[in-house]
Amino acid sequence: MSHRALPLACALALGLSTLASQAVLADGSPAQQRAEEAAGKLDISKFLKPRSDAHSQNFLFGGTSVHQFTIKEAGRYEIDGVASFDVTDPYTMKATLESEQGEVVATAEGDRASDGLNMNTELEPGVYKLRVRADKLGAGKSGGNTYEINVAGLSESGEKLSAEESGIETGNGLVFLDTDGDGRRTAFVDANDEVATIKPATVAAAEQAAREKKAAETGNAAAEGASATGAAAATTSAAATAAAETSAAAATTAAATGSAAVTETEAEAEPDRRFDEIVTDVRILEKGEVMTFDVADRGTVTIDSETFPGNEGTYKLQMRLLDESGNTVASDKGEGFQGDFHLKTVLEPGRYTVWVSGQKFGSSMQGVNNYTVRVQQLDVK
Repeated sequence: MSHRALPLACALALGLSTLASQAVLADGSPAQQRAEEAAGKLDISKFLKPRSDAHSQNFLFGGTSVHQFTIKEAGRYEIDGVASFDVTDPYTMKATLESEQGEVVATAEGDRASDGLNMNTELEPGVYKLRVRADKLGAGKSGGNTYEINVAGLSESGEKLSAEESGIETGNGLVFLDTDGDGRRTAFVDANDEVATIKPATVAAAEQAAREKKAAETGNAAAEGASATGAAAATTSAAATAAAETSAAAATTAAATGSAAVTETEAEAEPDRRFDEIVTDVRILEKGEVMTFDVADRGTVTIDSETFPGNEGTYKLQMRLLDESGNTVASDKGEGFQGDFHLKTVLEPGRYTVWVSGQKFGSSMQGVNNYTVRVQQLDVK
């Protein structure tokens, strides 16, 4: 299986990444506990289907979900909200399409009687967000519970076009999500030749703390500058104060984390291209290599399989972690009623591949047919 390095265009982390990249937080410390708690939060409905701008990942009924997509060519587009084939309860969908500036472009509603949601509107090139509130009206105890969003351009005669013909950004095999707006980045690997590097949760926590501290101190510096007499004097004072306080903050953080302090310019020159979690979607009956990832810093790595709750006992999974030479370095498997694997092991820097094998009980129409594999790094050792 061939691999190519993550392209420069996929660099998403910003400033201060180098400052905290060598942070080592003590096991059992409050910071370590916060990092593990943040790492454990996952809405798996985001990952149960490889997504693109033209086709969303699976969303769960019972809340509001957001599908973001990029339009490259002006024209008329059709946006559909489609429930999965196994949804048997009545449901409703209400959608609002927003521009990159937050302006409402269009709205639409749909339900089971109308076969879901349908929106037909003219769009200019840009980034859009479709917010969908979807609810099942039944007890919700039987049948499926997911839906997806599809975006397609329309020809002059009203025929749907392919994603390429539509002028819809289709991506390059990796999807980067920040659905919670907290700066955490997810790499969704849906092509065998894509490789992403995992970021330790403790490093991410230190980066976030540094960003928050810098933002607070910059605000204080701006307030002090505004109160100074004379516009030129105020500007000079604020700039000097901000620079001094930023330098002091970097030195303080470096002393606390044991990392080397760097300037903002240096941090921007070497952006952190790692991701807080790496995720892929796998069929239950898949057998073989499903994901490859890189570890930059020695530390504790977790690899977990997960799917929708309520399917316990319907499948059993096992995995092996292979190094770059193909040797097995760790393994785990589901036991008894709990069919998921949960591996936690210390890994040296290098490239690793996840091999899986699955078994499903009952008929093909019972239980789930796919699951999520998620990789995270908890710390640096």
